[in-house]
Amino acid sequence: MVMTKSIQLLFLVLPLSFVVCQHSKPINALPTRLFKSLAMDTLSAVIVETGLCITSVIFTSIATLAKLHHNTKSLQNEIEKLDTRKNGIEEDARLAEAEGKCPTAQVKGWLRKVEEVEQEVQPMMEKAERIAVQGCSPCCNILPRYQLSIRMAKKRLVVKQLIISCNFDTVFTDKKSPIRAVEKQPGLSLAGQREAEEMIERLMELLKWDENKRIAVWGMGGVGKTTLVRNLNNKLESSSMMEALDIVIWVTVSKELDLKKVQSQIAKRLNLELDANDAIEERAKMLLKRLLMKKSLLILDDVWEQIDLDVLGVPQSDDQAICKILLTTRSLDVCRAMMTNKEIKLDILNEEAAWNLFAQSAGDVVEVPGINPLARAVARECSGLPLALKTVGKSMRNRRKIELWKHALRHLQCSAPHVKSIEDEVYLPLKLSYNSLPSKILQSCFLFCSLYPENYSIRTNELIQCWIADRLINENQSLEECFNAGIALIETLKDSCLLEQGECTGTVKLHDVVRDVAIWIKQGSEESCTRISLMNIPKLPKQLSGFSELTVLFLLGRPVSKIHDNLFGGLRKLRVVNLSKSHIAFLPPSLSQLHKLRALVLRDCCHLEKLPPVEALCKLQVIDLSGTRLRELSNGMSKLNKLRELDLSRTHHLETIEAGTFSGLQSLESLDMSFSAYKWDARCNIQDGRAAFDEILTLERLSIVKIRLDKVDSLALDAAWLRRLREFNIQISPGSCDSSHLPTQHDEKRAILRGVDLMGRGLNGLLSTASALDMVICGGMSALSELAINNTLSGLKTLKSLTISKCDCITSLIRGENILGSILPNLEQLSLSRLDNLEEILYGVVPRRGCLRWLKTIEVVECKKLKHLISFSLLKQVRNLEEIKVRNCRKMKCIILGDVSTEMIPKLRVIELRDLPMLKTVCARVPAWPALEMIEVRNCPRLTKRPFATSNAATLREIRGELQ
Repeated sequence: MVMTKSIQLLFLVLPLSFVVCQHSKPINALPTRLFKSLAMDTLSAVIVETGLCITSVIFTSIATLAKLHHNTKSLQNEIEKLDTRKNGIEEDARLAEAEGKCPTAQVKGWLRKVEEVEQEVQPMMEKAERIAVQGCSPCCNILPRYQLSIRMAKKRLVVKQLIISCNFDTVFTDKKSPIRAVEKQPGLSLAGQREAEEMIERLMELLKWDENKRIAVWGMGGVGKTTLVRNLNNKLESSSMMEALDIVIWVTVSKELDLKKVQSQIAKRLNLELDANDAIEERAKMLLKRLLMKKSLLILDDVWEQIDLDVLGVPQSDDQAICKILLTTRSLDVCRAMMTNKEIKLDILNEEAAWNLFAQSAGDVVEVPGINPLARAVARECSGLPLALKTVGKSMRNRRKIELWKHALRHLQCSAPHVKSIEDEVYLPLKLSYNSLPSKILQSCFLFCSLYPENYSIRTNELIQCWIADRLINENQSLEECFNAGIALIETLKDSCLLEQGECTGTVKLHDVVRDVAIWIKQGSEESCTRISLMNIPKLPKQLSGFSELTVLFLLGRPVSKIHDNLFGGLRKLRVVNLSKSHIAFLPPSLSQLHKLRALVLRDCCHLEKLPPVEALCKLQVIDLSGTRLRELSNGMSKLNKLRELDLSRTHHLETIEAGTFSGLQSLESLDMSFSAYKWDARCNIQDGRAAFDEILTLERLSIVKIRLDKVDSLALDAAWLRRLREFNIQISPGSCDSSHLPTQHDEKRAILRGVDLMGRGLNGLLSTASALDMVICGGMSALSELAINNTLSGLKTLKSLTISKCDCITSLIRGENILGSILPNLEQLSLSRLDNLEEILYGVVPRRGCLRWLKTIEVVECKKLKHLISFSLLKQVRNLEEIKVRNCRKMKCIILGDVSTEMIPKLRVIELRDLPMLKTVCARVPAWPALEMIEVRNCPRLTKRPFATSNAATLREIRGELQ
């Protein structure tokens, strides 16, 4: 650079000196000689400077060339080292490939970088070689050589760093095979098990529908959810469904959710490498990008809590690629949290399927004549739970000694595992559901249920009463609030598959194996000392010593006729005593020592005739005396000023309740005397000394009343008092009798009239407040609409359910004469049975939309004179009808008169027609019922035209009838 500038200056000065020498006259009046001298001095200085610059340039060129040579040599050495490392790895790769392995993503990335660097270095080395041939002549350009030398120095550092980074933790992994659409899962085949195969077909059908984005299979632990879905996974391989799917991905989630592990399982199926050190979000982006390229089914097995699919990296929005989810879980709450479209509950096996699974696990020994009955008994103890059947079956496989089978049966009946494998493989997995309950209260509520006998349907009301008494539910709230809290606890346990629906409405029960697990959990815990059941003790002790901390005692179902006088002595902390279904005739005197007792349950103690003095039980909140033989209720009960619930239902021998008994129960919120023999007087009779109905009217906290009255009294059944009640069931009949009426969803305020004159005095208050009305063998009017003329009833607008049976005076339900307003405007359920003189449901014309406009179900049974069900005028009213059920009507010829259009009954879902010998048609012209789901026709010989249109095939799910 210096040389270049000097030469340029030289060429500028030389012309100037030449010009000066040509002029003979001075410039600017300076002397010519002086100017010439100055010019020559300047020229000499420039020539000297130029010489020095040229000399410097020559030496700089030599130095630059030497530096270039050094950098070239250093880069060459590093490249050779790198090449040695690369060749070694490539050789190892060839050997590893022969063993079915392949380089890791990290190694592949390193080799790729090496190749890039080698491609960049090659032209640099060639250029350096050309420069070396040219040498360092002054005419060569120094700048490009200098730049090349710098580039080589930098590249040498890059090469050196590649050599250093060559130390890999893992160089090779097993070679990846091509992605298979379905990866078969190991496990028991369900081939030949009809119910399981039907469930798999149902799941496959659900998966076909686009709207079913997320489907859940849920059920208790050990019921076979994983086995079922594994079989589904394996069946998909040969299914036509795979035409719509690219890949099925199986992921085991397990209780301790680890999103990175879940992501890794998905990535492995997609042949996608994820760096373990990357954040979940970064890994999710990579998964999302890959999954968007495929149509996939993601099976998430054993889910215990909500999984955020967006955080996981699974595409979900409609504008993204198809990614359906099928998950298994023990909890319905998980299904809700995951927002599943369909939830399929997997139930236990039926007896035949259970035996087949047990026999398959136990082997041919179960067919040995002496062992077979014992083996079947052992299988029954597993109560249809596949996990228990397989585990117990394998533990008894090919055991041919009868004694071993008897031993196993005995232990199972005592809720004790007879071999370690049952504890490890059945009890411990089921205990996970218990451990997952969100609170200690819920865990205690679950263990409380194990106090009841095996396979026992527990009344939810009784269970909640006991929980309140044992302080598992806060008692410092109203009875309704306590009950709501109890229902919430029960539903949580049911959603967790630890409780299930009982045999009857309003009951729950524990699966037998789950109950065994609960008893096993309690062993050695605080629960075993504070809450006990003596159902399995052969003989009751005289006293329970060593149980001073006991709070709950169950003697439920014990066939004992006597309890020792001092059994309750020393049990001063008892809060709940349940002696239901025992044979005791008397209670021991030591009962009066239980000053902290809150619940005394004596339900169905059918030999109990008398109570001891109870006034000392000052904290008592619940007394259940239903189904006992009590003849009298002593005045001492009036001292129980904290009593909230009293159940005297089905006390068919109760004759005497002392006056003042009820008036002292100022905390009473629920009184149940349904089907009791006690005869009420409207007002207190001092001479008689019996409790009268007006005592009940003084109880300000009373919100639930279930009672039977011999006759109607206008004062007793005041409408204002009835409206104040949250729930009532009032039966007016001349004698005590059990109800034969099935419960309805509108039972909160139910009136049952039996043998009553419907036009008599005193019914207005009851009829104007009831939500459900049953009338049996009643008289006094030919049509129910006659009651509507009474202005105080307002057209029976509170009624939602109406049942009329054996009322021979009724000829029509509603007569249009004199009806100006609406009648039965909110009725939803109508049941008419054995009305021998009923000819029409609606006679005449009523105001448009004036009656039965919300009717959903109509059921007619054994109405001999009824020829048609729905007249044309009635058809205009019942636009919301959903179910039609007709049975045993001899003269019924037509269900609906006239032509019916689709718009007239658009919500009709169910048609049931049975034993109608004269029925010819459902209606003159059968429309395409848009919502029809089920139709049943039996013993209707003259019905030759099908009661539905061809277009109903899209909505019909079930058709029942007889094969001709």
